Amino acid sequence: MFYSAEGSDPTARRILRTFPAFQILLQPIVDLETETVYAYEALCRGMHGESYSDLIADFEPWQIPSFDKLAMAKSLKLASTMRLEQRGAKVAINLGPLMELRNKDACYVVRLAKHYGLRPDAVMLELSEGVRMDGIELARIVDLHRKAGIIIAIDDFGAGYAGLNVLARCAPDVVKIDRELIKGIESNRAKKTIVEAFSKVCRKLRVKLIAEGVETVEEYLTLRGFGIRFMQGFLFAHPMACELPQVRFPKAEPKYFSRITRDEREWFRNALRQ
Repeated sequence: MFYSAEGSDPTARRILRTFPAFQILLQPIVDLETETVYAYEALCRGMHGESYSDLIADFEPWQIPSFDKLAMAKSLKLASTMRLEQRGAKVAINLGPLMELRNKDACYVVRLAKHYGLRPDAVMLELSEGVRMDGIELARIVDLHRKAGIIIAIDDFGAGYAGLNVLARCAPDVVKIDRELIKGIESNRAKKTIVEAFSKVCRKLRVKLIAEGVETVEEYLTLRGFGIRFMQGFLFAHPMACELPQVRFPKAEPKYFSRITRDEREWFRNALRQ
């Protein structure tokens, strides 16, 4: 079944009435070398800020794929309305676990994108690394969508069971490091070692690496010191509905990240506030 955000199909309208009201918020993923927005992640939230998990908490399993399809349609419609493609940015959409397993038809995503006037390469689908999926099957999904022109990202990398096997088997276009590896990284030797090494692996494999959940200047400075170019988090912008968030880019960066002083750190905080 083909769903649109307008619910023009009678069956889609009946299904829509069974779901709680929800909205799509956009949060930028920034390219710090060009000071542009690489993509906007479409976040599904309740009208009072409820998380996606809260929204589907009382759903029957068979309802979740239909809800995910409607959320995808609403996300693509918002991307079209906000003219993200014309701004040079992609829209990143999370796929729920059941949708990943049951609705792997790349043609559906392409048709839905075209319905809203978007090219397939303006869409990035985020697959959760925590979902248990056979490596061969995952590689097939990535290859199928790549041939259709859609960008595939592995989300929450480091939080699931597969780890580096995902990169070895399917070579996704983008990998997003799990927030737990980013939080407090500046004072955690193990996290610094893991993330720095992983950033080198991604560069060799030509996989874009995105650090998500960056909230503090110290986290930012540590990650930039590892050469990580793409980031997402409250430090740069909070997610917003109905309008694009204003992104805060640093005007300059300290030259030597490994020897950042207290004065330089305070200077950088002030630069972000301006």
